[in-house]
Amino acid sequence: MVYQGNLNKKNNKESNLKIILPLEVYYSKNKKFILNLNNYRNAHYRILSSAKKCYTDNLLYDLKELDSFSEPVSLIYTYYAKSNRRLDISNPCSVIDKFACDALVKAGIIKDDSFKQVVDVTYVFGGVDKENFRCELEIISCKTSS
Repeated sequence: MVYQGNLNKKNNKESNLKIILPLEVYYSKNKKFILNLNNYRNAHYRILSSAKKCYTDNLLYDLKELDSFSEPVSLIYTYYAKSNRRLDISNPCSVIDKFACDALVKAGIIKDDSFKQVVDVTYVFGGVDKENFRCELEIISCKTSS
């Protein structure tokens, strides 16, 4: 997981952050959980718990040095598929969103993942990337004018 972006609060510029999120997580040595709603719905609660913990721990490690957003944010998930196979974009993105938001809260990047802090969530299909399939999360500050 790589992060990029401009998290510049001192100059009052629009803050944003881009995070490359994986589409799967290993919850034990040889077992992986592919992040999509079908797997999430059918998995045993212990597998879900282990997968979410591993996903969160990996994300926390990469986010530990970043500043937090105090203002509301907009989240844009751009999904890059492995193939041209037909895809319901909300299927993987909904689970990725849940796991990522909980990790962002735990890391202190956002205060919470309620509608007061996360004002907009968008899923975008980025195309096919057979070599580097992934989901990119862009966090955009939504500064409110007083």
